[in-house]
Amino acid sequence: MLAYGGSVVTNRGARAHAQAGVTFEQLGLHRRGALLALDGVVAAVGDEAEVRAAYHAQDERRRREVVELDLAGRVLLPGFVDAHAHPLYMGDREPDFVARTHGDPPPLGAAYTIERTRAAGQAQLEETLAGHLRTMLLHGTTSAEVKTGYDLRIDGELALLRTIVRTGRRGGMPRVVPTLTGPHAHAPEYPDDDAFVDALIAGAVPYARAAGAVYADAFCEPGWFTVAQARRYLVAAREHGLRLRLHCDEFADAGAAALAAELAVDAADHLNAMAPASIPALARAGTVAVLCPATAWHMGVKEPAPARAMLEAGMQVALATDFNPGTAPSPSLQMAAHLGRRLLRLTAAEALAGVTSAAAHSLRLDAGTLEPGACADAVVMEMHEAREFGWIFGANLAAAVVRAGEIIG
Repeated sequence: MLAYGGSVVTNRGARAHAQAGVTFEQLGLHRRGALLALDGVVAAVGDEAEVRAAYHAQDERRRREVVELDLAGRVLLPGFVDAHAHPLYMGDREPDFVARTHGDPPPLGAAYTIERTRAAGQAQLEETLAGHLRTMLLHGTTSAEVKTGYDLRIDGELALLRTIVRTGRRGGMPRVVPTLTGPHAHAPEYPDDDAFVDALIAGAVPYARAAGAVYADAFCEPGWFTVAQARRYLVAAREHGLRLRLHCDEFADAGAAALAAELAVDAADHLNAMAPASIPALARAGTVAVLCPATAWHMGVKEPAPARAMLEAGMQVALATDFNPGTAPSPSLQMAAHLGRRLLRLTAAEALAGVTSAAAHSLRLDAGTLEPGACADAVVMEMHEAREFGWIFGANLAAAVVRAGEIIG
């Protein structure tokens, strides 16, 4: 693929500059840029004249294989990375949305999603997940974390991991990073959450990697799983070779952010109600804050996560969709970027880093950049200038998505 005729942001400078106050120039903006991808990998990127020279240096056979993509004055960005998503679910929870708009408690809740997910057949689960992932891809998400957590039976959670892996191997899908989110909700088969966590540690955690899991996660929140329960589960997961992330203090302070810092997890997510005193420890631990502003907006959270304080402390801040049927029914990282700017006061360049390089780092994933040698994942945005990123909302501005060098949409 040879993309030309517009602006290109490579993110080449994302690791060299702090995210706080980063500019597009520091991220690697080429106002008249181009990108050459060969065999799904970035071969050359930068000023158009230099990239065209690299193209013409290829032999005639290689040049004939290259598909051209005229950017037509638009902006080419690295493919987006969704670092917190729950797209593997069944069931329609629109009634919960209606209830919340009237100030009433939701009539269905997570129990309904668990019931419908358990009742679905394997083919139905895979087709539904594929549909959700395809929608995410068409909005520019070329890599995505995908969590379990809507079955809660030991064998069922392992089966969900295998479903994620199988679906991710299909063509036209984002690259997936499977996460075992066992302690996600109360499991009806167990007398209490301690017994459920014990069962997960004994029956799911030792087999999760073989089923495809890269990460383990838990929902540490008052009324859900305690710090002690989350610690036991995550420590066991680490012992069995899983990397760690943690749902932290989404609606109330449970002390989960302090646990995230103690365990030096790769990602501490949500953090709307965290104790600000935990920020320096998270920064020292190298933990990425994965913030989910669409959830805060949808649920009417009065004080979203202190993103600016995190950035000023030297933390990386990723923006994620938290795509799920109950609290964040949005598959679009473009919307998350808009809300990151509107609610969290990120700049356009900080928001772009949030859905690319910072998100990729939270997953320890080689993604979110268009440097030579990187996987050629990119999105062409209907924008005249990179500074417009996260400004317009309510429409899909992805004119084309490139996944491993293949143009989609």
